[in-house]
Amino acid sequence: MITQKLSGIARFAGVIALAVCMTLSVTGCGKPEEKAQHRVTLTLACWEGPEGLASLTKLLDRYKKMHPNVDIEIQQVPGNQYYQRLKIQFAAGVAPDIMQLAYDQLPSFAERNTLEPLDRLIKRDRFPVGEMFPELIPALKYKGKFYGLPRGWTTFVLYYNKDMFREAGVPFPREGWTWDDFLNACKKVTKDVDGDGRVDQFGCDAPTQADGIAYWIWQNGGRMFTPDMKKCLLDSPEAIEAVQFLADCQYKYHVFPTPEQAQDLGGGSEMFRNGRQAMFIQGRWACLVFRGATYPDGREIDWDVAPPPMKKKKATVLFANCYVLRRNGPNLEEAWKLMKWLTGYEGQRHQARTGRDMPSFVKIANSPDFLDPVNPPEHDRVFLDVAKYARPLEVDANTGTVNELISNEIMQIFTAGKDVKRAMTSLTRAIDQVQQGGRK
Repeated sequence: MITQKLSGIARFAGVIALAVCMTLSVTGCGKPEEKAQHRVTLTLACWEGPEGLASLTKLLDRYKKMHPNVDIEIQQVPGNQYYQRLKIQFAAGVAPDIMQLAYDQLPSFAERNTLEPLDRLIKRDRFPVGEMFPELIPALKYKGKFYGLPRGWTTFVLYYNKDMFREAGVPFPREGWTWDDFLNACKKVTKDVDGDGRVDQFGCDAPTQADGIAYWIWQNGGRMFTPDMKKCLLDSPEAIEAVQFLADCQYKYHVFPTPEQAQDLGGGSEMFRNGRQAMFIQGRWACLVFRGATYPDGREIDWDVAPPPMKKKKATVLFANCYVLRRNGPNLEEAWKLMKWLTGYEGQRHQARTGRDMPSFVKIANSPDFLDPVNPPEHDRVFLDVAKYARPLEVDANTGTVNELISNEIMQIFTAGKDVKRAMTSLTRAIDQVQQGGRK
């Protein structure tokens, strides 16, 4: 009797235990491995072209394998429409969770309170910003706060055609190369190649944007703005002299192509790629364009990189492309996890191997991931060496408007022959009106 009673109690206890286990399983209170992962779809906006998009997709596929609960929807928008599209999305309340932003756009979006400040997350998760190049850090901040972390960055260096320098008997560019050395080399390599009476090979080319004139002004001891950015300094003697030197290269010495000549020969990087221009100043991304470049007869162009020329001091510009987060986004934590991975060690190694970016971490930049022993340029380290005196443009919430004013006036100088001093003086007045009267 006692045995039967115990047997019944045991059966009843077993039923209760089974019910409890089923309840725990359903409510997620069982073993950790039995928990159902919460699925999330992240939206990521980018401006990537075909090569960049393929590279990014490959990187995101790796992330999704590691995080099977995460789907990632890529919103690819052409560069010339990208920022306007983002502004519309923010206004409509449908901005992406994570997005690419050039560093000079950070202030404009941060000022509108649309981007998540990253300092709390960086500190909480000990993201290693202290291992980055210190020169890069100012480009990631606005008003003292981190808003972006780099997809990659670059310093601007001098690309040069070694074949043209050898043929002209000119020593290769080197550290400490001066404006006079630069001009002398330009004169010797500029010539009429096919003998038709028209020059069709040039030394270098004229700048077209703010970052294209900034480092020349810095090299001459000038500045673009006062430290508080309330006053533009482009009408200073140092700035005018720097831009006048560049204008003389085109109009006086004829070692830069006119807009018409550049158009006939392909213009910009295409002239260097086709063996029609001996030098070209640009960032790391140009390496992808120039690798495998050939002359019209099929011979491969032998090229390398060197520091930009200097005058009173050494200076060059740096540029950073960042990832940023939507402020208080619905998937903020998952977006931050993805951002940490894209901008962390694995993401930076991946970007370094593509050849289109410098990695932000000093250790990775000094590894074979970046210092490629196989593909040109031979002296990859130049990108790192010039970082010691590289700096970003001075930027604020008005930078988009200011850069447009600068580009328009530069075009007047190098396409319409506008007097440099008059152009820089009128430009300064226009920028001061923006900075002092239209500060956002």
